[in-house]
Parts: sequence; structure tokens; C-alpha cells
Amino acid sequence: MSTPRPLKSLSDRLNRWIDRIRPSEHTATLYMAVAVGLLAGAGNVGYRYLIHLVHQGVFETGWQVLGLDYGFPLLLLLPLLPMTGAALLIPLDMLFPGEVRGYGLPRFLETVNLKGAVFRARTLVVKSLASAITIGTGGSAGTEGPIAQIGGTLGSLVGQVLRVGQERMRTLVACGVAGGIAGTFNAPIAGVFFAHEIVLLRNFDATSFTPIVISSGLGALVTRMTEGNRPAFEVPRHYVLRSPWEIVFYFLLGVVVALAAVAFIRSFYDLTDRFGRWKAPDRLKPLVGAALTGVIGIALPQVLGDGYEHIEQALAGQIGGWLLLSLALAKILATGLTLGSGNAGGVFAPSLFIGAALGGAFGSLVHTLFPNLAAGPGAYALVGMGGFLAAATHAPMTAMFLIFEMTGEYSVILPIMFSCVIGYTVCRYFERESIDTLELARRGIHLEEGREVGLLESIRAGDIMNPDVEVIHEGTPLRRLLAVIPSSRHVTFPLVDSENRLTGILSLQDLREVAYEEGLEDLIVAKELGTPNVITIFPDENLRHALAKIGYRNIEHLPVVSRDDPRRVIGMLSRRDILAAYNKALIDRSFRGDAA
Repeated sequence: MSTPRPLKSLSDRLNRWIDRIRPSEHTATLYMAVAVGLLAGAGNVGYRYLIHLVHQGVFETGWQVLGLDYGFPLLLLLPLLPMTGAALLIPLDMLFPGEVRGYGLPRFLETVNLKGAVFRARTLVVKSLASAITIGTGGSAGTEGPIAQIGGTLGSLVGQVLRVGQERMRTLVACGVAGGIAGTFNAPIAGVFFAHEIVLLRNFDATSFTPIVISSGLGALVTRMTEGNRPAFEVPRHYVLRSPWEIVFYFLLGVVVALAAVAFIRSFYDLTDRFGRWKAPDRLKPLVGAALTGVIGIALPQVLGDGYEHIEQALAGQIGGWLLLSLALAKILATGLTLGSGNAGGVFAPSLFIGAALGGAFGSLVHTLFPNLAAGPGAYALVGMGGFLAAATHAPMTAMFLIFEMTGEYSVILPIMFSCVIGYTVCRYFERESIDTLELARRGIHLEEGREVGLLESIRAGDIMNPDVEVIHEGTPLRRLLAVIPSSRHVTFPLVDSENRLTGILSLQDLREVAYEEGLEDLIVAKELGTPNVITIFPDENLRHALAKIGYRNIEHLPVVSRDDPRRVIGMLSRRDILAAYNKALIDRSFRGDAA
């Protein structure tokens, strides 16, 4: 990727200055972390102000112009507000095709862990504008995913200017993410864990820990300097355990929110798939998703936007149990419709909303049944918020510290810990991937199993197969085989029938076993020499699957067959091809980081 001339000039000056002072590698990384943390904190402040401007200019103004305060029938016009946001995304999508629509954090994680962590400056513009428009006009989405990408992009740009290597580039991206998340929630510890658990996939490295801590702290400091030092949510009371037996209720709540998180993850991607299969223009789909979200908002306007003010009401116990349950179900649907249709935003805020609503509804029930044993609904809303977030994101440490820092409420830390761990464990049992990694897993990329494995999973067999296949008819006699095969460039040959369909496979080793047997030249045919049970691979399968199949039989070659007709050979894949592709991908990934 070419570097813009002003950026290159700045890079040259900075690197000449660094060469003169010659700091150690660790010291230089700490200086960079300071810069990234301050930039990420400032980016968070600017991004939230942008959302505020859009909300005031479009949503609040539109609400007054349409006269929605007068109720029915004018309230039926409410879907026009989120639809306006979806319409505003169209020119942005035309300018930056493929970068605007949908939930972008999975692709962000793929770039960080498999593609050198190099982001373009325009990502700042695209992610800021697109998500601010969606959230500000009432779309059911959160700010946290976009701010993580904004902070990460700032970290990547600092790394590109200073021409750092790949590993330090990943550290700087994680620093930017930590600073952005810490600034968003005024939660520096949660920012550190978000970067390590979600972005770096629990790949804890002592050399990256200190820079991430510095950036996270500075990101929170910028927010405190501009907006004051107060928790993200004001909790009106201190909660206490009414009885040791109440822990049982919190255990049950962990199971409830875990099962709800499984439903959320699956319904989210089910709606995404449905919109993907719909034979309609891609730019029409966000409008439809926004309209349907607005329809839900007619009955339950609390689901529109990030819903933070309604989370505070749930924490204060100001919303009834049945309404809370309805809001949780509606928020699951509205978030899937908003992001699955192609509008922009994150899922962190919706996860907090759903968890608080479910926890509050559960708390209302147990408090009614056991008033002397259970605290009020607000305590359960607080615990449910953490448990659901831990389950949906598979990041229990992030959830624990985030809830504590966002509320400043330590009295229910034990229930929160239990709920987060149980929620994470139960959800992972039913759904191995989190809402952030399932999209990649469905493409065969399992990031949590390691970046090297993820690299293998990012390459398809069809991309590196050899299409030059030399097949042999199954009825070819041994005499003919001995005359033809020694002069061939290949060592493995698919056997085919009269319709050119795969029936077996023949290797030089099979031929060597009978090559010196006299009198068999006209008695034995290829089918009798080859192996009838052929292990094949489809072109859309990844190299991890290919290696597993090769290792299972200790073979060297796999026929690549058509997905439409599994007996039609379209190429060959060898162990050597796989290793060469893997090594090339490693070099490319390193080059992208070093040459950024």
C-alpha cells in the first residue's frame, strides 16, 4: 500500500529524529503508546459529539417536524427517522463501497490478527460517519465496536508513520482500541481487558501489556478532562446480598442470560443471512431493516439508539418486569434487523441493554416470589448486564471490570463474577464462537485457535490447487501405464470411468509394487492397482481441512473436486503446495506490517 505524500514526509522527519535520539525499542513503544492513547481519547470525544450532532439534527428535529409527540396516528411516521439514516448511508457507500455496511468488528479482528494490522486513514471517516448516522437516527446499535475500530486505526496509522514491524503494529492497534474503549465508558481497566480478550484473542504478552495500560489510562483521562470523572451509569442505591441463599438466584440468572446470548448470536446471523439471500438491491436492504426497526419502535421506542438512558432506568428499578422482558426480546430483534440489513454500528450497547432488561425482569420475578431473600430488580439488572455481555462476547474479564467501572458499584461484585463466568461457560458450551468471531468461523477462520491456524483457514484449496490434472482411465492396462507414467511430470493420478468421473487414485508407489512382475502387463488394469476410497477436498475448503485430510492417511496429494459434482476432478492439491502457500502467506503478512 502506497503512503500518501504528506504522511510520508512526516514519517521521514519523525524517523530521522528517532534515529538521532536512539531510544530503546521498549522506550520507543511507550512513547508511541502515549501518542496513541491521547489520539484514541480525542477520537472518542469527537465521535460521540458527532453522534450527538446527528441525533439532534435528524432524530430530534424530525421528531418535532413529524409531530410524533402527539401520538397516534402521527406516531406511525416514526420509521421515517431510522430510514433517513439508512438513506444517508447510500452516498457514503457509493464513495467507499464494501466498507460501510454491517457489523465491522469481525473483519477488523481478521485484519489485526491475520493481515498485518494495517488500516487506511479513510477507515476513520467511514466508521465514524456511518455508525454515527445509524445510531444518531435511531438504529439499534452501539458505539463501542466503531470506536474500537477508530482507535485501532489511529494506532495503526501511528505505526505506519513510524514504520514499525508487524508485532509492534498489532500492539499499537490494541493500544488504540484500549484507549477508545476506556474513553467511551470511563473504564481504563476494562479497556485493557477488551484489547487483550477480544482484539488480541487472549494472547497475553508482557511486552504489550504496559503500552496497552498506558494508552487505556490516557484514553480515559482525556474523557475525564472533557466530560468529568463520573461513571457511565448512575446507580441510585447500594445493593447488598439479602441472604447467602440469594447466590442461587444469581447462578440461575447466569444460565438465563447465557441461553439468551445464544439466541441473540444465532438470531443475529440468521437475520444477516436472510438479508444476504434476499434478491433485492444491496442499498435497499438497510432501508428495509431501518423501517422494520422503526416499526418496533412505535410500540417500544426504548429499543431505538443505544438505549443508555433506559439502562439507567432498569438499574434504578423504574421499569416493570413484563415491560423489561418485552424490551429484551425487542432489542434482540431490532439489533439483528439494524445491523443484519447493512446499517452500521456495534453490538456492545445492545448487549448491555438486553442483559439489563433480562436481569431486571428476572429480579422482578424472584423478588415477588421471595421478597425476604432477593434484592430488588435493579441489582439483578446490574448483574444480568455483565453476565449477558460476558456470554455474547466470550470475554468474562472485560465484562466484570466494565460493569464495576461503569457503575462504581462494588457491593455486588461477587454476583457479577459468578454471573459472568457462568454466562460465558454455558454460552460457549452451546455456541463455541462469540458474536464477534462467528462470522469468521463460518468462513472457516477460527482466530481463537491461534494466528497460524487462522492463516491456514484463510486460504482456500481452490486458490492454490494445480488445475493441470493428468487423469488415467480405470481400464488402462499395466503395459500402457508402464509406458506412459515414467515420462509424466506427476506422481499421483486420479482414475476415471468412461464418463470422466472419479473412481479411484493411482500413485507411483502402487505401480512400483508390480512393475517387475513378468506376465502381468496385459492382465492387470489401473483400477486393480489404484485405491478406490479416495479422500477429496472441495475448492472452497481451507488448508487446515486439507492438512487434516492429508495427515489422516499420510498421503501427499488430494484431488480437488467440484462442489456440484463430487466425482468431477478440477485440480490437485499437494502437501508441498500447502506448505508453500502457508510460507508465502506468512511472508506477505510480515511484509504488510514491515512495509506499512
